[in-house]
Amino acid sequence: MSEFNPAELKYYALIFGVILLIVFAYRKAIKKVQNKQQEQLKEKDRYKPAVQAEKSAMTEEQFNRSWKALSYLLLLAGVGNLYMAYTALKNATQAGGLWVWWVDAIFSILAAFFAFLVWRKRSKSWVFAYFISTLIPVFIFMSIKGSVFKISAMIHLFPLVLLYFVLKPVWNNMKVE
Repeated sequence: MSEFNPAELKYYALIFGVILLIVFAYRKAIKKVQNKQQEQLKEKDRYKPAVQAEKSAMTEEQFNRSWKALSYLLLLAGVGNLYMAYTALKNATQAGGLWVWWVDAIFSILAAFFAFLVWRKRSKSWVFAYFISTLIPVFIFMSIKGSVFKISAMIHLFPLVLLYFVLKPVWNNMKVE
């Protein structure tokens, strides 16, 4: 078992801070959208008798508003993938660079491209392509010994968290190609 290194504490704090910021921003955006939808429903149903609310499918307008509000997180995940590709290429071109960094660079570039396609096409098939291209480096890093690789695997999971926050509210309304 590896020992605790105080020098790595700042990285752990940074990772925790980023996740905490994302969670708070996501919750705030969801609450804002829900409050706006409830206000619209109250205005429409002011004269109707109270009926138990059922979870209905989103209209095209609601989907477009939700997508516009949340899709920037998907682009942020793509930029994060490009940064991971940059660091992987930097590590691969150094003396003694490992083959795993080349694999990471290739799949990170692919993931950034797929994130752009998900944002542009709004299709579930591109989401699966993005998911797979992000998970392959994670599996490789987790199978190699060394704390550098384990930290890299954890860092590669953050874009998937952003993907979840973007797609959870709009998943049922996305196209299937």
